[in-house]
Amino acid sequence: MAAGKTAAAFEVAASKRWQLIDLDRSIEESSGKSIALIFAEDGESVFRQLERCQLEKALSADGCARIVAAGGGVVLSVENQHLLRQAQVVFLDTDFAEILRRLRSDNTERPLIQNLDDDRIRQLWQTRRPLYMKTSDYVVKDK
Repeated sequence: MAAGKTAAAFEVAASKRWQLIDLDRSIEESSGKSIALIFAEDGESVFRQLERCQLEKALSADGCARIVAAGGGVVLSVENQHLLRQAQVVFLDTDFAEILRRLRSDNTERPLIQNLDDDRIRQLWQTRRPLYMKTSDYVVKDK
């Protein structure tokens, strides 16, 4: 979360002329709802099911080179970790202080951090980071 996945994916896809698949946008398009609305109306478990479905679709698409910008929580599922191992995964390892700074200056709706204090956000980061380290083929250290 707030590591710069989408921005980095956009830059790489543009420079390589690869297709960009942003999982969050794919989820919104397929469901007809914003991520925030999915969380509010259907809950995180439904969001995670939609996320897995879109990840499977993105990784199984034939024909062209592509880069997939996955949401920060995609690695929480063992099934998703197995799916990600079918691809080359790059983890943007961003320092927690930088993550927190970005989140605090971010105007977008992030349902998982609504009403969370810094300690709870740190717990999310500490839970996800080792999973990304284990699942990734490449680690890019950021700040």
